[in-house]
Amino acid sequence: MSHALAHSRPESAARAHNSLCFVVDTDFGYLQGLSKSLRGLGVNTVEFVNSARLGENVENLNPGIVFINLNATDPYDCTRALFSLRECKFGGRVQLFGRCEPAFLDSFRKIGSDASLTMLPVLQKPIDFATVRKVVQEQKLGTELVSPPDLSLKKAIASNWISFLYQSQIDLKKKMVVGAEAFVRVAHPQHGLLPPARFLGGAGEEDLTELAAQAIAKAVKTSAMFFNAGVSLKFAININVETLAKLPIAILVEKHRPPDDNWPGLVFDVTETQVVAKTALLKSRIPGLHQAGVSVAIDNFGRGNSSFGIFKELPFSEIKIDRSFVHGCAGNSGNATICKTMIELAHNFGSKASAVGIETSEDARQLVDLGCDVGQGYLFAKPTTEQELMAMVIAARTESKGVDQPSNKNAGVGNHSR
Repeated sequence: MSHALAHSRPESAARAHNSLCFVVDTDFGYLQGLSKSLRGLGVNTVEFVNSARLGENVENLNPGIVFINLNATDPYDCTRALFSLRECKFGGRVQLFGRCEPAFLDSFRKIGSDASLTMLPVLQKPIDFATVRKVVQEQKLGTELVSPPDLSLKKAIASNWISFLYQSQIDLKKKMVVGAEAFVRVAHPQHGLLPPARFLGGAGEEDLTELAAQAIAKAVKTSAMFFNAGVSLKFAININVETLAKLPIAILVEKHRPPDDNWPGLVFDVTETQVVAKTALLKSRIPGLHQAGVSVAIDNFGRGNSSFGIFKELPFSEIKIDRSFVHGCAGNSGNATICKTMIELAHNFGSKASAVGIETSEDARQLVDLGCDVGQGYLFAKPTTEQELMAMVIAARTESKGVDQPSNKNAGVGNHSR
């Protein structure tokens, strides 16, 4: 089991989440580099190529720090970002970085002061890793994650607090729910539903393996419940290759799956980095997984350094495009070109192309035009309980029938995918 099960965004809170940073930079390469440095220090990030949707995302996710590039070619985007933070009464900290004319910098500082924003000292580009680490340490990023102090994965498992939420996956062309990805949570009796960063830190291999076993069993049971109710959805979980190799996958699946051969099976999402590092081990497990009704998708595609060789070696059911390329692809020709290339790559190797992190209808339309098959993101739904997912699916299917669309075992999603 890996921290891959944690790949969902932190829930909203009344105060800023020191576990989460937003990064705004029109330079995509630098945006990726700074975000990678922050993630390497244990801080979750959400990237933005401009400030267009910054305010609403701040309201939803409430990050601890917003990093904003002082773009010398478009300094007004920084102004828009600061005004957005003022409008949503952002309670976290603002970290400006880069270079601009002194007059603009004075203006930014005044906007921040007038809006009662907490403005950190400006950082000059390029920002090296030591500087990023210093900011993380000085601002105590992630320190809120230790509460409650007695919580650990071992205790959560022993106390039977492990729970799962599900985010729907949409066929972008048919506007139908075709699957759902599982995200682990802890249902703490005093602190409520807690994200993975609150309990996975310091977890031992034995506990992570047990969590993976529970995730697989729960995904099969939930899939069977939907299937027996007439709704055929393919459920996905994140898992790492080493854990996959330790578990008796066939036994876990066979114990809980429906006997019907039409059951759609499961999908294991394996990160691109793991695929590249553990190609031989993963290849050795693929036949047994397929026999058990489990396919493999390559997750976070675009973050690593894959070669065409892995696509010859491994039959992926899906290539999941990393959210950093999906976000803003409607207005960013570079992102659109990258998405198109990945979609064509998936199709050339007989896989589906799946886009993660879709937040706007414009990006969804662009992905449809580029030929993307499946989409997932806050535009369609946040992670929900299995009961809420079932209610959504049934309501959408009823709506689809009402507008004289063909009935099948998948569920329509109205106009949300456009």
